[in-house]
Amino acid sequence: MSKWEWKQSISREIFEAKYCLRNEKSPEEVFRLIAEETSSVEREQQKWSDAFFGELASGRLIPAGRILANARPDSPMKNYNNCFTIDIEDSMEGIYESLKEDAAISKMGGGVGFDISKLRPKGAPLSSGSCSSGVISFLRIFDQSAKTIMTGGQRRSAHIALLDISHPEIEDFITVKKGDKNKELTQFNISVKVTDDFIEAVRNDSDWDLVFGGKIYKTVKAGYLYDLLAKNAYNHNEPGIFYTDTVEKYNNGYWAFKMDRVNPCGELVMPPYSLCCLSAINLTGFVNNPFSDEAAFDFAAFAETVGIGVRFLDNILDVTAYPLEKIEKFSKKWRRIGLGITGLGDMFTMLGIKYGSDESKELSEEIAMTLRNESYRASAGIAAEKGPFPSFDTDKYLNAEFIKGLPENIRTAIKENGIRNVQMNTIAPTGTTSLSVGQNCSSGIEPIFALSYNRTIRTGKDDETVTEEVSDFAYNLYRELTGRNEVPDYFVTTLDIDPYDSIDVQAAFQKYIDHSISKTLNLPDNTSFDDYKNLFMYAYDKGLKGFTTFNPNGSMKGILEYQNRDEEEPIHTHHAPTRPRELPCDIHRVRAGRESIIVIAGKMKNSLYEIFVIDDPESKIDIETESRTVVRKEDSGRYDLVFINGVEEVRLKDFTNQFSSPNSSLARFISMALRHGTPLQFVVNQLQKDTNFTDFERSVARVLKKYIKDGEEVITSDGECPECTQRLTYTDGCITCFNCGYSRCG
Repeated sequence: MSKWEWKQSISREIFEAKYCLRNEKSPEEVFRLIAEETSSVEREQQKWSDAFFGELASGRLIPAGRILANARPDSPMKNYNNCFTIDIEDSMEGIYESLKEDAAISKMGGGVGFDISKLRPKGAPLSSGSCSSGVISFLRIFDQSAKTIMTGGQRRSAHIALLDISHPEIEDFITVKKGDKNKELTQFNISVKVTDDFIEAVRNDSDWDLVFGGKIYKTVKAGYLYDLLAKNAYNHNEPGIFYTDTVEKYNNGYWAFKMDRVNPCGELVMPPYSLCCLSAINLTGFVNNPFSDEAAFDFAAFAETVGIGVRFLDNILDVTAYPLEKIEKFSKKWRRIGLGITGLGDMFTMLGIKYGSDESKELSEEIAMTLRNESYRASAGIAAEKGPFPSFDTDKYLNAEFIKGLPENIRTAIKENGIRNVQMNTIAPTGTTSLSVGQNCSSGIEPIFALSYNRTIRTGKDDETVTEEVSDFAYNLYRELTGRNEVPDYFVTTLDIDPYDSIDVQAAFQKYIDHSISKTLNLPDNTSFDDYKNLFMYAYDKGLKGFTTFNPNGSMKGILEYQNRDEEEPIHTHHAPTRPRELPCDIHRVRAGRESIIVIAGKMKNSLYEIFVIDDPESKIDIETESRTVVRKEDSGRYDLVFINGVEEVRLKDFTNQFSSPNSSLARFISMALRHGTPLQFVVNQLQKDTNFTDFERSVARVLKKYIKDGEEVITSDGECPECTQRLTYTDGCITCFNCGYSRCG
């Protein structure tokens, strides 16, 4: 009888379907066999088998899926690594050699990442006298191959392709994938390699050359490419961004190779012919006295698990089979591993900390620093015992930018002993393993997605899926320990967290992670395109190595869905952002028939958030001022209008009660619509349906139209230009189709 206690049936079902592939009867049996296989290269085999088993059976160390599924002494499928990178040369022979390598990796159950920037653009001349069909045409061949080959784990192989921002085919690459609208390159993620020079060109509104082989094919505005990239990602959730200069700055093997590509999920930045040797440490296993005043994170126990995890992954490199000789040779020369964390969102909650708060950012940095220090300390210790990685060079390694930041005692150990692994930390998206072994703890570095939600899961039979309700680990534990269903306010989920705070948490970890971090920033429903573009720059400025987002209103459906999103009813609930105490505002005096009214327009992040309407029949309220003006919320339903010009002056105190207009209810409904993401054009269109132009509704509509931004896509009832079906754009008070010239004003 298994001692492992499953908290919900879905965790058990997934574990048994995906990882009990050799007729194992319990998780403990799986973990014991993994520990035996992984310790088989140790001189003290029983000691380390017991140590590995203890960490695995406790749930503190969660190996990646290929290890869980395949790592057994008698396994017929000896691939224990999830993903690999390859190279593609700019020749027909090179391309088809890479296709062969890709197929070999896919057959073994691995994902594949590569950089296609070497391939000449569409229309470029070939030695045969004909012209190149371009990078995208070859990607389609790789995509079809991936669809055809079913891997050893009965799944199709994941891929990622990167292209440099200066490649002449970059415009087509950026826009090739439009999610469920065109279902193009469905086996691929795509990402654009962005340089520091490009970011500087965007900020300076400079030109940008599209170059291949020393020839300038085209010159465009850098800002145009940036907007194109952001627009497709905003609407279709791809491409992602790979900040190539930031990545290269922290390359520990800088003297021998460039880290110019990633694995399909983006957590490992690597040179060609590298692999992902992954495991995650479940942070929920180190919280003492959860949901109490004595709750604390056990750093000493965490440090011990980190050390065991490094040795565990280093051994995987010696017991696994490799799909290509080139990958085996390169991997054993450098011994790259990827030990990370999972359960961060749940851990914060168990400690009574809000994800995204200052306290969460400080704790993130402390945990990340401990992960780095103990990983490098352990690797140096293993090097003293087994020898450093074969390509180790003491002086060059200690001069690497990332290594310069290590504590001096660890640098001394590296100088004396060498180090076993060139780089060793990452944070991967541990979706399935966290759902099964982690009992649905929050995945990787992500917040809690939702306290309960529906998840679409593959059954393993072709493309068949089922949808099941899932509850979060911390939520279940809280109810179990307290007997309460109502949760405290520190139980925040993805949609509750400001995107900038979410990036800050990732940045706190990235400072101490030598590889990258796979994190998808789930955008709030009301995120405007301008806000989204700012997030791209903010991620770069905070030092992230990559940036990927998911817009719930984009064209690609996610695998996780909130319960209030019913596929049979296409109405989405838009969650309003929390109102701060003060919002900047504009004040407008307009005529509504014979009456004078004042419209106060409150703004959040440069978007309209709320309006208030005040009757002012004798035009007595003084609004002519150069002061900064804010609406301050003093209590529920109580607002003050505050002018700030050196000193504060409360101009209108509790004005919503003093001026109870018959139209105030309509203003509240308009505010509610704005807060919850109703497009401003919809609100204006509805108000303008009144036949009398001087009536209240039409007057307010004239004010609201001022806040529709130039260049913003117009969302109409049919969503398309009536002439050519393309999207419409708002410009200078008119909606215009830049495809066919259709225009409508007023």
